[in-house]
Amino acid sequence: MGLSKILLSLLLIQAAFAEAPKLLTKHGVDSIRYISMDGRVAYVKKRPGVLAVVGFFQSKDFLSDSEASDFIVHATKDKIRTLIEVVPLVHTEYNLLKEHRILSSKFGDTATKEVGKGQRAKLHLADEWMSYYKPKEREIVIQNLETEKKYSILLSPKPTTFFTPEVVMINSETVVYTDINDKGLAGVIAYNLKTAKSSIVFKAAQMGTRMELCQGEDYLAVGEFPYDGITRKSQIITMKTASASNLLSYETLYSSLDQDLGNISCSDKAVYFIKTLSQDKKVGLKKTEVAEIEVKSGKVKVRTDLSYVSHVLNMDGRILAPFRGEFYVLEGESNLATDRLKGPKEGKE
Repeated sequence: MGLSKILLSLLLIQAAFAEAPKLLTKHGVDSIRYISMDGRVAYVKKRPGVLAVVGFFQSKDFLSDSEASDFIVHATKDKIRTLIEVVPLVHTEYNLLKEHRILSSKFGDTATKEVGKGQRAKLHLADEWMSYYKPKEREIVIQNLETEKKYSILLSPKPTTFFTPEVVMINSETVVYTDINDKGLAGVIAYNLKTAKSSIVFKAAQMGTRMELCQGEDYLAVGEFPYDGITRKSQIITMKTASASNLLSYETLYSSLDQDLGNISCSDKAVYFIKTLSQDKKVGLKKTEVAEIEVKSGKVKVRTDLSYVSHVLNMDGRILAPFRGEFYVLEGESNLATDRLKGPKEGKE
């Protein structure tokens, strides 16, 4: 995308506040760890240390751990498997290096199997593959959940306690992840599992920024955003993922001097992120909202009117903005509290 198109995108920023209803479900928002787009399957924290799966007209408590533990549930739109991170001592041990037990199960099932220990577990490629990060070893583990074959990717040896890599898989051979080199420059690396060779896909031109990744239907988005208090520009680029060789070719989707928070999340047709609309540098206060960029047109829309949004996430294709005990829905069904059954025509996609 050329400079003229970027400037045009910024001029076309629109507000669409009415399009962000609250998520309505039969479960308390604070208990939800995952809920499917149709609301038929949900993983909820029933009480301290207990995780339940609710679906198909029944509720089953299936994980019981220490009352000080919490759970992170990972699932994809393929709904074949689920990964569950058991986070120990969530309110009493603030250790960035502590490992979580990672369990795998069939989607909606209660039988689990421990598959690793680490952080930032993620499913890839029709739930056949998983990745997770071991912070003490600074190691990304890539594992095939069917064959149990494991691969190890070591990050830059310079210790950076506050850095956690982001990982996506383009295909069964190509892993793309973020890292920081010994000069403090963030970058995006492509790693070939068969040859064990890596190449730099994209590198920051200056220190003080971090890279983020998310994946849409046929593209990979890379966000570069400044650390808090550092004056750097924000930008989002996209790469076509039809072939791993195309990753060296990218287009700039968005560029701004507004020092956005980032936290990008992809749907099939758009990239969502936390945009800084204004800031008071004297007190370090920013007004931040969720912005949406259409990948095809580059049009930017501000989708919330909440003033201090910090995160946006994708849960089974539903784009959510958590804010003060509520989930605001930016894309996908918002009312899951009804028992009305869909008719034959409504059920068709």
